[in-house]
Amino acid sequence: MGLFDRFSRTFDKYGYDLDGYDKDGFDKKGYNKDGFDTDGFNKNGYDKKGFNKKGFNKHGFDKKGYDKNGFKEGYDEDGFDSRGYNREGFNKNGYDKKGYDEEGYDNRGFSIDGIHIETKSPFDKEGFNKKGYNKDGFNKNGFDKNGYNKDGFNKNGFDKNGYDSNGYDKQGYDKNGFNTEGFDENGFDSKGYNENGFDSNGYDLDGYDENGFDSNGYDKQGYDHLGYDKEGYNQEGYNKFNKKKDEVSSE
Repeated sequence: MGLFDRFSRTFDKYGYDLDGYDKDGFDKKGYNKDGFDTDGFNKNGYDKKGFNKKGFNKHGFDKKGYDKNGFKEGYDEDGFDSRGYNREGFNKNGYDKKGYDEEGYDNRGFSIDGIHIETKSPFDKEGFNKKGYNKDGFNKNGFDKNGYNKDGFNKNGFDKNGYDSNGYDKQGYDKNGFNTEGFDENGFDSKGYNENGFDSNGYDLDGYDENGFDSNGYDKQGYDHLGYDKEGYNQEGYNKFNKKKDEVSSE
């Protein structure tokens, strides 16, 4: 055996040398002699510089010192905290937690005392105060602090009592409980009749049901459903025994 062969690596039938590494320098678990895999991470998931695949070290910070939420010492790269305010207490629009800028004015130009920066009065150029209402108490949309316009209706078109300009509520009934067609929730008009002209008992104005019979079971001609009157005779004058009234009386 030559000198070169003495110092050359030999591999077993599984492809590993005497130290347990393959020809690429990785052991059976996939790590090299320094303890890193093919992607450069150790068994704990960190690279040589101590960062995992997501770019964070074991303390949860990235290479720039920011945590997984993007904050370093409570502030992001733009200098704002989790609530959106910088170290001076202002957001990206320049307002503090109460809504005022460095000079003490809100986004509409009003100071904490309600004086406008331009008009020097409680109202801006458009005539609205700090709370957004004009001298008459209405906002830009025409509603007062309770949500009603000058006519007394809210944005849905109902007054304080729940009725629209035509006098109907959300269900379509007026203060007396009738809809635009004059019927209540049960389908009856002010006189107690439905759209077909029958009351709750099923009788019309003249006292007859849909079949034409009154509460005693007789039609307008005075006959029951079998065709007999109150005395028991049909229109031909015969009773159920096929006898006329004079025949019965003579008996």
